Amino acid sequence: MIYLVREELIIQDGYIFVSNDESRYLLKVRRLKNGAEVTFCCNGKTYLTELEIKKQIPCFKIVKEGTVTISSNRLIVAIAAGDINAVEESIRNGVEAGVDEFYIFRSELSNTDTTLVEKRMKRLKTIIVTAASQSRRGHLPEINTSTFEEISELEGDHIVFHPYVPDNFMSYSPEKMKDIVLWVGPEGGFTDKEIEVFKSKKFKIFSLKVPILRMENAVTVFSAFIRNLI
Repeated sequence: MIYLVREELIIQDGYIFVSNDESRYLLKVRRLKNGAEVTFCCNGKTYLTELEIKKQIPCFKIVKEGTVTISSNRLIVAIAAGDINAVEESIRNGVEAGVDEFYIFRSELSNTDTTLVEKRMKRLKTIIVTAASQSRRGHLPEINTSTFEEISELEGDHIVFHPYVPDNFMSYSPEKMKDIVLWVGPEGGFTDKEIEVFKSKKFKIFSLKVPILRMENAVTVFSAFIRNLI
């Protein structure tokens, strides 16, 4: 069965209709035939449908509606701008690991400016749609560019991983109904100055007994650990 997560849906008279581009994709690439089952998900609601092709136009008849349970703890990941390919992989991996929202910011060791990320925003949003559908998410995660200072003011538990601190992440116990903001540094990590800023803001700084990870792998591992807890 095909599972598609979308930001919005066109629903009329018990049918879901898709754009011409998506029609071509589903019929020509995915080779869907009459009677094929497709589940659409939008804003936490699911729609099990059966495909009816009328005059070469795909119409998806709604057979059953449902809801997707969404955690009361939102997981937000702040990713330092680095190599754009690594940023793309971080977004893809983060969506599949359960991240609800991304912020891309420039850190002291970033080798990419957020303006380049903004230019690639259309592609990043396409990656989010594809990854959310593949992992059967209940909604599409958001993505924004921002500054270190603005992200640090977000409400919630701010968590930073650093390989050389004594507090292990396994001692962390998240509070219900509270957002978690995970900070992931660039290649080379956060500077001592940035770590001092984190400490001054009373952010939780943990280590995890894993080798030093590349940015895109750190997003996957740390997000999955946190999502498993909440």
